[in-house]
Amino acid sequence: MNDLVFARGFLWPWLFAVPVAAALVWALFDRSRRAALRYGARPTGPAASPFLRSLRVSTLLGLGLVCWMDPRLGDEPMAVERRGLDLVFCLDTSRSMLARDMEPTRLGRALQDIRAVLPSLQGGDRAALVVFAGEARLWIPLTHDLDSFRGLLDEVDTDAVKKGGTDIAAALRKALELSDSDNRKTTAVILLTDGEDLTGAGRDAAQELGAQGLVVHAVGYGDAYGSKITIAEKDGERFLQDGKGGEVVSKMDPESLRAVAAATGGEFVRADSMVLPIAELHRKRLVPMQKRSYDAGEEAGKRARYQWVLLPLLVLLLWEIAMAGGRHR
Repeated sequence: MNDLVFARGFLWPWLFAVPVAAALVWALFDRSRRAALRYGARPTGPAASPFLRSLRVSTLLGLGLVCWMDPRLGDEPMAVERRGLDLVFCLDTSRSMLARDMEPTRLGRALQDIRAVLPSLQGGDRAALVVFAGEARLWIPLTHDLDSFRGLLDEVDTDAVKKGGTDIAAALRKALELSDSDNRKTTAVILLTDGEDLTGAGRDAAQELGAQGLVVHAVGYGDAYGSKITIAEKDGERFLQDGKGGEVVSKMDPESLRAVAAATGGEFVRADSMVLPIAELHRKRLVPMQKRSYDAGEEAGKRARYQWVLLPLLVLLLWEIAMAGGRHR
């Protein structure tokens, strides 16, 4: 395709300002000429009329704008290299995430935080989702298609994993299986949970990931005072009860999550202490990470032709300077 295109085509409305600028410049030159005649001054050499001078200046402005719009014509091969990160989200979908100490629930808030960071991911980044409760399940494999990722994210609820519990270790080991052994330095795991790692198995699994070069960042949902867990039923809602009939109170366990993150050199953040915790982690810890090169080659691109506009612009500018003579420039 040899169609003429402009890399900054969105600037074209500014071309309408060129005639306006021409009129203003003409008015300025004409005013100066009339003032000189009023006081009896006569030109000592040939001088262009206000119309010609304003035409040259406005032409310079128009050529400069067209040059800035970066005209391109003709195809040429361009070397490209795509780089990015692999980002694995491990999302707790156990019933403790139904606690309403965060709006709308802990799980709802975690899903909102994942959605909020997706627009910040670059074209070369891939994302995956592991959901877990009493066991871990791969919900979305690593993909560049973030629109599909967002759509599948909408289907996540506490029924995604049938087995009850909070097996953080299983989730981290599933993330390890998902990662590419050659690119673990460019892979990050983000654990989203209320952090009830009662046995310490999650910290042990995190040490395994750290030994393989993976970094785990943990985001804690809930508060340390705890909250009852609301279960929706056909005839209304009730609080989750334990085997003895008592109402279950779920607390966020910051110390366990801090230990999991520290085992890999990652960072622990509390979701209740900031508006967008994952976006903050992305800005501080993920953006500076080394990116993997996943695709290199050539693509057809348009050849820059701004020189065609720049050359007459420079010639006209030099002509204007040369013709100014002794006049004020």
